[in-house]
Amino acid sequence: MNSQLSIKKLPELFGVCKLSSDEDFPSWLPRHDTIFIARTTDELSIICPQKYIPSEQVASRGWNCLRVDGDLAFDEVGVVARIATPLANARLSIFVMSTHDRDYVLVRGNDLEVALRTYEQAGFSI
Repeated sequence: MNSQLSIKKLPELFGVCKLSSDEDFPSWLPRHDTIFIARTTDELSIICPQKYIPSEQVASRGWNCLRVDGDLAFDEVGVVARIATPLANARLSIFVMSTHDRDYVLVRGNDLEVALRTYEQAGFSI
């Protein structure tokens, strides 16, 4: 199955934080917004709207978050490749996260227009 994919830009800029693997979840984390959390033996990664990240917290800020929508089966093969390949060919750096229902792509603030144009040329609806 090769579903039509559409891209929706979330309204806020995002930040990517790396904390130590044994840290508790920070109290500044939003409870009712889009956030991504991953804990491994190496780190605790938090991706969220940057307005929630305290100024003293080390983070990579200024990322646009693009939500990939489509009628995708959970076990559909090649979705991340379909998302990443056009932007890689345009030489854009990305950060990809997946949930059960959706995929999300972070692109740097100054790469947004090129990313959207690239996706449009690749047949995605914006």
